[in-house]
Amino acid sequence: AKAKAAGYIGKSRIEDIPALCAKCHADIKKMRQYNIRTDQYAEYLTSVHGRLLIEKGDTRVATCVSCHSTHEIRRKSDPLATVYHTNVPETCGRCHSNQARMQPYNIPTNQLALYKESYHGQILYGKIPDKNPALAPNCATCHGIHGATPPGVSEVPNVCGNCHSVTANAFKEGPHYIALEEAGAPRCVDCHSNHKIIFPSLAMFDGSEEGHCGMCHSEDDARSYGKGQEIKKALATALKAIEQGEEGVKEAESAGRNIDDLSTNLEKAHNDIVQATTLIHTLNPKTVGDLTQSAIVKIEGISQVAEQVRNDLRIRKRALAFFIAWIFLAAGLLYFKHRSLTKE
Repeated sequence: AKAKAAGYIGKSRIEDIPALCAKCHADIKKMRQYNIRTDQYAEYLTSVHGRLLIEKGDTRVATCVSCHSTHEIRRKSDPLATVYHTNVPETCGRCHSNQARMQPYNIPTNQLALYKESYHGQILYGKIPDKNPALAPNCATCHGIHGATPPGVSEVPNVCGNCHSVTANAFKEGPHYIALEEAGAPRCVDCHSNHKIIFPSLAMFDGSEEGHCGMCHSEDDARSYGKGQEIKKALATALKAIEQGEEGVKEAESAGRNIDDLSTNLEKAHNDIVQATTLIHTLNPKTVGDLTQSAIVKIEGISQVAEQVRNDLRIRKRALAFFIAWIFLAAGLLYFKHRSLTKE
């Protein structure tokens, strides 16, 4: 049973594993019935892992079994699989968080820790309500699966743009994209970081901290830094209006009003803000301002209804106070009338 003539090869050498798996997984005829890809091995040969293994004989790199295991190989759709979407960061982290293992390559080992703090990581680990972990990017989403390679300078906007397509298009309309083509910066990661991508806030327009406008542009630069301040002001004004609109809808609902139209307008205003936030990347104050102004106009309609509700409530309260006072007056008169009749 273990004769070499029968095909037994014993324990495979690490450097032989990718080619061994490829005997089946790169065979179109064998894989056709399972309807799975057959280019994994070809991609692996282009990856950093594959090049180090094949070209330099480095057996410390990841091979098929490093990620898929050996005998207990599960489908990637199986939640228990090491390559299931939400398990990928931990699988990559088994090597990339190991300082001793990564020391010869002189690369960081804090990527997994940073990713867990990021907005992407928070979604993937189920810590943000109403967000689907299956849609959050993991390591493979950005770096590739079998062809895992760090994105190059010019590739970063395209990689991010695979998910953030509208933002990528807006970026390509702005001056930062021209600078990227000419000088290689700024890239998405220069403002948003790479593994620790936090949810952006208006604070990014202020100061010189990493990722903030002042990191590259002087606060005295009215042309560049000033544009950012214009955009920030427009968004801040619109966001404040949104808060007032939300309060207005709540007031109208509490007063028993039909709020269907108000809720629709509020949702449309929210959509305007979402679009404006995306179009920040054009760095065009007018483009952003047109959308924020559109949101404010919608909120003004809600505010008018809310003010009408407040006026109606004031009238009702006054009417109620008058009615109660009239009841007490009538009760008092009846009381004294009753006493006078009793004495007689």
